[in-house]
Amino acid sequence: MALSSSPSSSDPFIANAEKHEYSKINTSDDEEAELYIPRARKSSRLRTVLSYVVKLVIVAMAVYGLITMGISAVVRFRKAAVPPCNCGSSIAEALTLDCKYDSLSTSWLPPHCRDDEMTSLFEKSGPGPNGEWNYYASNLNTSKVFTVEEMALMAEKPDSERQAWATIEWHDKHCFFTLLKQVRGRAKMQYTGFPSGTAHAEHCAMGMAERRPGKQIVVSMNPGFGDANPGELKMMIGHMGHQ
Repeated sequence: MALSSSPSSSDPFIANAEKHEYSKINTSDDEEAELYIPRARKSSRLRTVLSYVVKLVIVAMAVYGLITMGISAVVRFRKAAVPPCNCGSSIAEALTLDCKYDSLSTSWLPPHCRDDEMTSLFEKSGPGPNGEWNYYASNLNTSKVFTVEEMALMAEKPDSERQAWATIEWHDKHCFFTLLKQVRGRAKMQYTGFPSGTAHAEHCAMGMAERRPGKQIVVSMNPGFGDANPGELKMMIGHMGHQ
């Protein structure tokens, strides 16, 4: 009996190397590996994300620092570049410095510290026939009234004679137009009679919040020559008592 060279159905374990496809049989070690590999990938992704976040924060802080330094440098440059609001100590000296009396600030000021457009509007916003404001010699007696021209001349008088009074209504309009001047930014806000523009804005807000009768004469002012002899404007409310 001759033996056949081809496999028979009784030879089930003889593999055909060309046609047989092998499948991977997972062992317990393989299963553990497959369980841990994804965790390693998630951890790696988390580290990558955290790395990007840290770098982004560092860049943001660096940019913020540069911007802050730039703004500070600009402020210092502007302060150094713009002359002070100094008009000397007399009217004659003020005129030689191209200064003029600014009723909005109750002081002689040079051009770069004024906003003549705002001052002109302010001078026409009063209760007078043509919008004039009254400046009183006393807060108790309204018989004597100063004009704007007389207020300008008052700047070089002795301190005992360098005082005038105005109403709450005057003060509110002064605040309104001074804040507009500040927002417009066309004039240096160094001179307001206060340490800073912010302090003056806070003062105005508090004064207007009082909502006192507009006709009350409680505002004292002392015309001056800008930074050299700053005119003082202050609400007497809370300082000298209610009138």
